[in-house]
Amino acid sequence: MSIKFEKIGEGSFLLEILGYTCPYPTLYTVKALSKLSPGDLLEVVTDSHPSCETIPQTLEKKGHKVLSVTQIGKALWKITIKV
Repeated sequence: MSIKFEKIGEGSFLLEILGYTCPYPTLYTVKALSKLSPGDLLEVVTDSHPSCETIPQTLEKKGHKVLSVTQIGKALWKITIKV
C-alpha cells in the first residue's frame, strides 16, 4: 500500500493511492483537495475500481468538477479533478 502526493506542474498535482479500498481513496482525495487552490488540477491514480464511482460522486457534491475518469492500465485508473 502506498500514497504519494506531489506537485507535477504549475497548478497541477498528482495523488497516487495504491493498495487501498473504499473509503480510503475518497478520504485521501478530499484531504488532498483541501490543500489546493481554486483552479488547480488534481490527478488521482488508484487501483481501486469502486473509487472511480465514489470519488466523483463525493467530489461533485462538494462542488468540485471531475473532468475525466480514464483507465490507464489493466487495473489502474486516473481521475482528473478541477478544484
